[in-house]
Amino acid sequence: MSGLWAQLPEVGVELPQLESDEQEFDADTNSLVAKGNAELSHGNILLKSDEIVFEQDSNTLKAHSQVQLTQEAFRILSDDAKYDYFHQSFEAGNFRLGRQPVFLEGKHIQGNNDEIEVQDGTIYFQEPDAYAFNIHADQYLVKNSETLVVDGATFRIGSFPFFYLPHFEQSLEDDAPISYKGDAGFQNNLGGFVQNQVLVRLYPEVKLGANLDGYTKRGFLGGPVGEYNWSWDEGPNYMAGSIDTGFIYDLGSVSDRGLNSLGQQIGPNRNFIEWRHLGEIDGKIDLVSSLSWWSDSEVTRDFRPGLFYDNQVPDSFASASFRGDIYVFSAFLRYEPNDWELVAQRLPEVSFNLQPSEIFETGVYQRFSADFVLLKEKSPTGLFKEAESNRLNVYYGWSRPTKITDWMTATPVVGGMVTNYWDAYYRDGPYTRVLGEVGMDLELLATGVWDVKDEFWDIDGLRHIFRPVVQYRYIPAAQSGNTIIPPIDVRAPFQTYMEPIGLANKRNIDDLYAENTLRYGIENTLQTRAKGYGSYDMAEFNIYHELHFDERPDELIINPPYRPFYRKGQRFASDIFTEFTVRPAYWLSGSVFVRVDPNTPTISEVSSRTRIVDGEEWSIYCGNNLVRDVPGANINQYIVGGDYRINERNFLRAEWRIDAELGELVEQYYSWQTRFANSWDIELQLGYLQGATREDGIQAKVRVRLLTF
Repeated sequence: MSGLWAQLPEVGVELPQLESDEQEFDADTNSLVAKGNAELSHGNILLKSDEIVFEQDSNTLKAHSQVQLTQEAFRILSDDAKYDYFHQSFEAGNFRLGRQPVFLEGKHIQGNNDEIEVQDGTIYFQEPDAYAFNIHADQYLVKNSETLVVDGATFRIGSFPFFYLPHFEQSLEDDAPISYKGDAGFQNNLGGFVQNQVLVRLYPEVKLGANLDGYTKRGFLGGPVGEYNWSWDEGPNYMAGSIDTGFIYDLGSVSDRGLNSLGQQIGPNRNFIEWRHLGEIDGKIDLVSSLSWWSDSEVTRDFRPGLFYDNQVPDSFASASFRGDIYVFSAFLRYEPNDWELVAQRLPEVSFNLQPSEIFETGVYQRFSADFVLLKEKSPTGLFKEAESNRLNVYYGWSRPTKITDWMTATPVVGGMVTNYWDAYYRDGPYTRVLGEVGMDLELLATGVWDVKDEFWDIDGLRHIFRPVVQYRYIPAAQSGNTIIPPIDVRAPFQTYMEPIGLANKRNIDDLYAENTLRYGIENTLQTRAKGYGSYDMAEFNIYHELHFDERPDELIINPPYRPFYRKGQRFASDIFTEFTVRPAYWLSGSVFVRVDPNTPTISEVSSRTRIVDGEEWSIYCGNNLVRDVPGANINQYIVGGDYRINERNFLRAEWRIDAELGELVEQYYSWQTRFANSWDIELQLGYLQGATREDGIQAKVRVRLLTF
């Protein structure tokens, strides 16, 4: 029933809309009483209750019993509430309030569209329980439904206080203002250990904290950590990053500390600083920076293995790029903070790259790039003299895609490169190298379609895409000046895949060689219709090979800080590269990469992965890595693993790694992951490593993560 608002005088504001099963007007108190599924709506306020009483004299509505008050994304539950529709303000007693990802409860709440004030309240960032992380304060403020302002904040686990902040602010869209992760266990080279990392949000954009570790064999490690993320104005304008540090006076023995990658003894003063930064300004300027400053090559492997496995060869650089409509202008700096690694420093490199663009409407596409770089490389062992080079490199090329038939496209390519070195060996003045290239890209495309259906494999039609490709490049006398050019930008000492073809794509500017190469391959893709979207690739099979009409001999490499070795050159017939990937269903996937040397002939490399998944309940996987021509020793390992979800709280995982060269099970890993009280993720790990350089033996660990959604 509704409509009794007509009895009320005009007050100059929009009147609420009230509906209920029953309504009556009390003339003595000048009040309207709505009973039974009473519901009031007014602007962005929705009030539900068993009974709502409108007091006309005070422009106030009072709700009693099972009150639900919704304001935009907030929902408040209470036993009683009061709403002043003239001022659009509300008030409630003991309450609970929820808005993803936060949950609030307290003794009193009041507010309006601009601000909500909470007295004697507790805020949770996941489901409330006896062990959940929460913040208790005498007063909270929620401003503009976006920002949480807390004075006198007591951080607690359940009812146990552990930290106090007089003031902090944060966006309600952010996760909890505190994050914690910790590991505890035993490892042969470390002894018993406890590792802790805590971060606290001091401002909406900034979290600060510390690493605090203890090791029975090594001593104590500590260092500041932080995260930042802020944006401004409209559009993609932001700066975000993190810093992770650790400092320790290593009490371990000489054998515990071991040797670094140069074979040198590691000292007791050890530390690491890891900084990552990303930024974007006005959607056109990109900023990227990475710093890995380590006292030695093994410090993160010993004390932060998670960092080491993701970044075993540290790279420190900074980059700024401006993106135009068809060009990119950038400055790049690569530097060497660590005295134990070999780095081709770029101090800096400034470059301009024009994207392939059509010249008027001729069908001819031009490509242009120019870069100037100050290069420096020094040997950490003094094995070779420090090299320096000031280099200007310019490339300009044309290509003309031509459609020969509906299924064949030919693209002739011509280009030139001019490189000037101000610091050349064995001569007083600069050295200029001029190179040219000609080539042709040929691409064929054929498709076949079959109306095949299979419910088990979810096949709804099949399409085969057959794409042969041929590329030819001729770059004569590219090795000119190699005896006087400082060899800094050179080919990698060891590669297992095809190098870029053509002058425009090469990065080894100081180590070029005459190229007369024919590359050809066949790419195959098998697709089927996907439910709800386009199509997906069920299988792919690609094979590539090259013929080198100008062969390159093997070379003795002495530049790295390690022992000299011969780098494999280029024979007439290159290795044959094959890739096979299959995804016939969501629960099955597999891939294999094979590299064959046809000159021997031998299989030089095999890498494979297969995974079977049963929904969210279990999965198993297996694979191998075989490389027979890596300098120093062969690699031949097999891996088998799987995981099993017992229920929504418990998860089992195991993995085994076998080294066929040693004939041993070199790694075993077992894990039980569980969720405790909806607030903590706990993982018990047990592992055994055999033959590892540093982590040999039994490892036991308890990993704890505070869940802060």
